Amino acid sequence: MSLLEEVPVRRNALQSANGPASSRRRVDGRFITDEPLAPYDRHVRRELASWSAEVLQRLDTAPEDPMERAAALARAHQDAALLASSLGRPNEARLICHAGLDCVAEQAETSGDTSVLLLGFGPLVELSRLDARLGRTDEALGVLERLSGLLRGQGLVFGALTVSPATWARIGPGEGGAEGALASMVAIETLRTLLGSGRHEAALEIARSQAPAPADPVLEAMRREAYLVSLCRLGRGEQALLVAALWAAEAHPIRRPIFEIRHAEALAAFGDPVRAHAITEECVRRVESRLAAGPATLFDLTIAARVSRLLATLGDPLAAELCRTTLPAATSLGDVPLAAELALRILAMDRRPEERAEALEALRAIATGSGYRIPAVERAIEAEDGPLLARSLKERAPSYPRLFERLLGFPPEALDRSSK
Repeated sequence: MSLLEEVPVRRNALQSANGPASSRRRVDGRFITDEPLAPYDRHVRRELASWSAEVLQRLDTAPEDPMERAAALARAHQDAALLASSLGRPNEARLICHAGLDCVAEQAETSGDTSVLLLGFGPLVELSRLDARLGRTDEALGVLERLSGLLRGQGLVFGALTVSPATWARIGPGEGGAEGALASMVAIETLRTLLGSGRHEAALEIARSQAPAPADPVLEAMRREAYLVSLCRLGRGEQALLVAALWAAEAHPIRRPIFEIRHAEALAAFGDPVRAHAITEECVRRVESRLAAGPATLFDLTIAARVSRLLATLGDPLAAELCRTTLPAATSLGDVPLAAELALRILAMDRRPEERAEALEALRAIATGSGYRIPAVERAIEAEDGPLLARSLKERAPSYPRLFERLLGFPPEALDRSSK
């Protein structure tokens, strides 16, 4: 059943999503966020020093079993690429991704097990995400397109990684096998890349054309979210409000918060802040109940941060209250950028000295001890304390240079010297 067929009574309204520009409505884009909420492949963005030390330790204790060892090495390359990107070193992140492909190819040849080649998809997806973060949208989509060629019976050659059509026929198909996982991964990453780059017409078209995926609820949530966000961005308010209300009502309880928030965002964006606020208040009550029940998951905290953002955009001081409730849980979980977002919102919306002082202290810890460089955090601290001292790579993540050298055979300083 297609997206249009899901609401047959109102099919004509949905079909006008591709109608003339005159059917579009003015949209307040402040309320719409392109970053998906669908809980796909999220990881806690930890303080960089401990994260890099842990990855290095896992390398030292990699298991002897060939498949387990290959999986551990592939994961280490992905983590190291994320670390490099978080440190603002995208060229090193790219090199690490390619080294991960080399490692997978070598492990497959050494073990004689061609299924090891499947582990190369992780570094390739990380390479696509890196390009997307750098604004290299066509390059990011190109990587995903080459991966999807396997689903069309083509081979894949990317650096050292080679998967022939015959090899894929042995290791890809089958119920619950790699083929279905690859199809979902490519579809999700493609939609996320299109949304992040503002290509909403393309995202809408792909979301409309994809068949519903009841066997993969995360892909289905992502498909619907991309469809809804794109309708909003393109000013197609009637269709956006229709599907937002429908999906908020029918979604599985685990994913319902996604579409309740998206419904409230759409209402606010198309000029109905009263209804948007009423829905958002209900979201706050459920978020606070979930946080009180504990322990909070990363998805719980992401939902809380998005609700607080919408409240702040609506001008409701309840946003600061929700951030103060959520910040200890985010700090305990260890997601640094999420904690920074919450503390910055407290600072922006709360005028009480004690609460502002606590938020500033959290931001100081992030600026001086987490290893991340977050411009908004640095600006907030410098407004209070004056210029921050620059911190070297080894101060921000002491184990990272050794990790890089373990994976590539030379230290990152060699790249710095060669670029001079």
